[in-house]
Amino acid sequence: MKQDEAYEKLMRRGLAGAAVLGLLIALIAATPTDRARLSEAGAIAKVNERHIDRTEYASAYQALLSDKSKAPTASDKRLVLDRLIEEELLVQRGIEIGLLDGDATVRKTVAMAVIEFVLAQGGSDALSETSLRTYYEENKHLFAPANRLQVAQIFIPYGNSPDDAAVIAQLDKVRAALRRGDDFAATAQALGTEILPPLPRVMLTPAKMTDYLGPDLTAAAARLPQGSISDALAGPTGWHFFKIIRNQPGAAPAFEDIRRQIVDALRRDNDDESLRDYLGWLRGRADIVLAPDAPR
Repeated sequence: MKQDEAYEKLMRRGLAGAAVLGLLIALIAATPTDRARLSEAGAIAKVNERHIDRTEYASAYQALLSDKSKAPTASDKRLVLDRLIEEELLVQRGIEIGLLDGDATVRKTVAMAVIEFVLAQGGSDALSETSLRTYYEENKHLFAPANRLQVAQIFIPYGNSPDDAAVIAQLDKVRAALRRGDDFAATAQALGTEILPPLPRVMLTPAKMTDYLGPDLTAAAARLPQGSISDALAGPTGWHFFKIIRNQPGAAPAFEDIRRQIVDALRRDNDDESLRDYLGWLRGRADIVLAPDAPR
């Protein structure tokens, strides 16, 4: 019974899945260039000028063995080879009837298979101890927690128009008071308008500060040095003067404490660079013609 189940599983792999996955993996993992390099010793079969590599056969055979409780037989080996031959025939037929041209699912799977193929070629040679530590030193900001801010503000709501004389006059009064060195909180109470909810008198992360100020004003405040006072900054409903009471940048953890994160980040960067280089090579060897009205 188990052998029958293994047979059925292999049939599903070789037939039901071949129209999409088999097509793509055969197209990408065994490109014409790679196939041409296969010698007689490297191939276990040849189907219409395309080789089936022994490593493909060994992998499929191992998959069958994992489902068997009895010793393998010669018929098992032939079964695996037959399924690979049938898969190759289906792959070739899929290309012949234009699946790669007309089926969006197949095309997307091909693209993903190519990406996996390209990234697999990169290996991990670049992830040496030296490269990891260099990457960490050059990109510490990527691993540092977000800086935290404590901000006080003076709020002046917009008037009926952008050049409302009363609003402009009020902004000038605030500027004059701050230039004189008047107390910021006292100036806010005397000349500003209360805004709810009020900013907490504690340090907040930019993500939390965004809940009060919105993303644009938070980003502007985060760029100001501690102790500085901004000019009027435009917000959704009015003008904001900020005093940066505290701006505490985050410190990156020690190298050994985040080694796994550094490995993952460097691998992502290397993968991205490999893929961009490969796409550049593909573009360079392609004849690409754009329609007159295509984006340039």
